[in-house]
Amino acid sequence: MENTPMTSQSVPLTARRRVRGRVVAALAATVLLFPAIGVTNAPDQVVPAIVLPVTVAIWVAVLGLRDIPRPVLTGTLAGLAYGAVLMTVSLVSGAGEVSPGLHAVAAVFEIGWSTLLGTGLGLLGSGLQQIRGRRP
Repeated sequence: MENTPMTSQSVPLTARRRVRGRVVAALAATVLLFPAIGVTNAPDQVVPAIVLPVTVAIWVAVLGLRDIPRPVLTGTLAGLAYGAVLMTVSLVSGAGEVSPGLHAVAAVFEIGWSTLLGTGLGLLGSGLQQIRGRRP
């Protein structure tokens, strides 16, 4: 067995490359911008126009400018959690009195869409890390 000096390069790959649950939870928590801005009595069309660009900017900055390991998987998991929290908040707040079947279809669509969005933002973050010379 070869002796190697303890440097940042000698850290086991498995310990370094894990998805960080705190990052996933923090990114998913940006879904709470919807009710936070909604209480300002802003028109219904204005809330998504504010929240979505802010969410995209935060996610790309976190996934691309921080040394987040596995940004694509992190973004995908955060998107999945984002969609689940969004549907839970929608259900709890009673936003829209719809049938349970329609709500289930909307939940599948929203969770799927949020997961795809998270994957895309993870890819952007990964590309940004590569441009910066980091290995995602």
